[in-house]
Parts: sequence; structure tokens; C-alpha cells
Amino acid sequence: MNRILNLMNYALTSILRRWKKNLALIIIYAGVVGFFSSIVLFTSALKYESQNTLSALPELWMQKLAGGRLQPMPVETVDSLQIIRGIQRVIPRYWGYYYDSPTGAVFTIIGSDSAVSGLYDLKTEHTGKLDDSSAVCGTGFMQMHHLQIGDRLNLIDAKGILKGFQIVGQFTASSDLLTNDLIILSTASAQNILGLAKGYCTDIAVRISNSSEVENIALKINRKYYGLRVVSKEDLLLTYDALFSWRGGIFVFGGLISLLAFLILAWDRASGLSRDERKELGILKGIGWQINDVLLLKFFEGIMISVTAALLGILASLFHIFIFDAWLIKPFFIGWSILYPDYDLRIVIDCSSLLLVFLISVIPYLTASVIPAWKAAITDPAEVIQE
Repeated sequence: MNRILNLMNYALTSILRRWKKNLALIIIYAGVVGFFSSIVLFTSALKYESQNTLSALPELWMQKLAGGRLQPMPVETVDSLQIIRGIQRVIPRYWGYYYDSPTGAVFTIIGSDSAVSGLYDLKTEHTGKLDDSSAVCGTGFMQMHHLQIGDRLNLIDAKGILKGFQIVGQFTASSDLLTNDLIILSTASAQNILGLAKGYCTDIAVRISNSSEVENIALKINRKYYGLRVVSKEDLLLTYDALFSWRGGIFVFGGLISLLAFLILAWDRASGLSRDERKELGILKGIGWQINDVLLLKFFEGIMISVTAALLGILASLFHIFIFDAWLIKPFFIGWSILYPDYDLRIVIDCSSLLLVFLISVIPYLTASVIPAWKAAITDPAEVIQE
């Protein structure tokens, strides 16, 4: 044990003797690890946030497609669906997108007879009925148009006629991920703005009493209604998971390339030991150090540098994601829309992913440190000292 402690003490002294070079190395190393770790942490947090946000959605949706595009469905389909055993509730949905030419933003319009339709876990101070002249809006829409509760909102319907609505409520910031660009109108008003004919809806949501029966009920619906697409909540969650994994994968690939480039640099630095470093190893061997002692010394030096840099990089990524709101990478992940949702991510740490980041960061550097040292250690001490 004393031998190991003495070797560790000598390794620390050796690092401190070259503190300027090693400090620069640690800073660059930590920056590369921090970028790579930020992608992993941000992707994990987004996946958790999307699963938590979408958990309140209905178990199934029915959609009518024509030529691969969504088509309106007759509301009367609701009555025939309710007779299927296991279905708790069937809800027609009236929704669509509204292009706002002055700002260039695309908003989502939902038709509902109340501010919160029961389909989503949305929070607003207005919980009463909505009449044909009322609207509830998301915070992003309100801020972009400099509106407040009680102000007038003007929208152009499908026939090009200007319609006025009074804003009676605003969604709270806790639901911004879903409501930032959302406008809720009465059902009749939403149909008018979106161009939905009376008696038609955009799609139909289905709530199921027993979650284990979702697949069976989806199969029954598919058999009964040929040509309708049935989408489950699990399918939607998998889609978001794949989307974030794909976008995160692009950054991870770039991070791995940066990490590989750094490790090649580290290998080049380590394999090209300076004259003083080679002379030091030769002197140590000359005074009785064995090859395994030299290897342990370089191993401890590599451990101290790589672990310090990896921990600093992971800590920096935590600050970047959860304190500074991932300002370097967030725009790429949150989408193409002009109106981005402003939301706070919960701290979600995937231990397996962080362990992978740690191992990828530490092990290659140790290899790049120990192998060149081994080559120098097996060289005759007299030959090294006389260089």
C-alpha cells in the first residue's frame, strides 16, 4: 500500500511540475467531454419531459387519411365507437394550424366548449365555458402579439372574413411545452376558422378503461373501420423518442469526432515524450525502478488528468443544461418554428449514459498515456540518459 501511495504522490508531483501544460490539456479535454455530455443529458431530459407531458393524452386516436393526408371525419363515428366494450370515452377533436402572416409564425387552434377539454393536462385560470367570441391563448402567442387578458384577438376564417375574439384566459407557464403556440376557441368558432364543415371533426380521441386492452381495442377498431388509421399513445411516445434520439445522434456523432480528434492529439503528445520526460524515466529505471513501476506512474498520471477533466466536463454540462438552459444546443432540438416554447427542464441524470461518457473519455486517454510510456520504459536506461 505504501508503494502505491508513494507512486501516486510522485505522479501528482510530476503533474504539478508541468502545471501549465497539464492545465491547458485539462481545459481542452473538459470542454470536449462537456459538449459530448451535454448532448447525452439534454436528450435524456427531453425524452423524460415529453413522456411526462404526453402521459395525460388519450390512449388511442382515429384518423382518416386520403392520399396520405389527414382528412376530416364525420362526428357520427363517435356513436358507433362507444358501443365497443372497454372504451371509456370517445371525444371528437377539432384542431388545425393557423398561419399568421404578420409574424410568419404557425399557431395551433383547438376547438373546445371549455378552456380545458379534458384531453390534455393544461393549466389556465379560466375554467368555464367558451362562447363563440372568446379565446384562451398560450404565453408565447400573447407575448409575440403583446396581448393581455381582456384584449381583442382578430383571426381570418377559411372564407377570408375577419373574426374577433376576446381573450378570457391564458395558459400558465407550467404547460408551455404544449400550449406556447396554442389558441383554444369554441367548437363552432374553430370549425369556422379551420374550414371544418359542420358535423365533421379533425380526428377522434379514445380513452380506454384498462390500459392492457389498448392493443385489442385498436385491432377491433381497425377491423370495423377500414381505411382509418389508429394511432396509440405509445406510438406517439416512440416517435418523439426516435426524433430526439436522431437529433441527439447527429450531435453525439460530432462530439465523438471531436473526442477522437482530441485523443489522437493526446496520443501524439504522449508518444512523443519530451527529452526531459524520457530522461526522467531513464533515471528512474537506472536507480532501480522496474518497468511495472514506470507503467503504474504513468497510469496514475493519466488517471488524475483524465478523471479530473471528465468530472469537470460533466459538471460543466450540468450547468450548461440545467442552469443556462442549454443555450448552445437547444435551438437545434426544439424545432423549426418561429415561436419556440420557453420551458424549464427537470434535472434527469441517466447514470448509464453518464457512465458511458466517463468510460469513453477516460479509457482511451489512459491507453494513449501508458503505451508510449511502456515503449520508453523497455529502452535501456543508459541509452535514454545519453540522448
